[in-house]
Amino acid sequence: MSYICPVCNGLQELTTECPVCSHAMCDGGRLSDYLGPYSPYREIDEYSMSDSDGTLSGHEDQCLHLLNCPDCNHSLTIQIQNL
Repeated sequence: MSYICPVCNGLQELTTECPVCSHAMCDGGRLSDYLGPYSPYREIDEYSMSDSDGTLSGHEDQCLHLLNCPDCNHSLTIQIQNL
């Protein structure tokens, strides 16, 4: 079964408040896009092997997104439920 991330595919806007300063955080995209020079060009399903690669191991129905606060520079990772 193939899942799609509603945020990656523009179906849903990600709005999250920074837990440190309460300003709006910016979506930096999929965590897997930061793992290597060719990672943005690989299939999302290739990242379901381990916890450190952009999906949760055994949870291919979730996409991990990196968020950053432009005001205080706080970063966090959030799980997006795939459709």
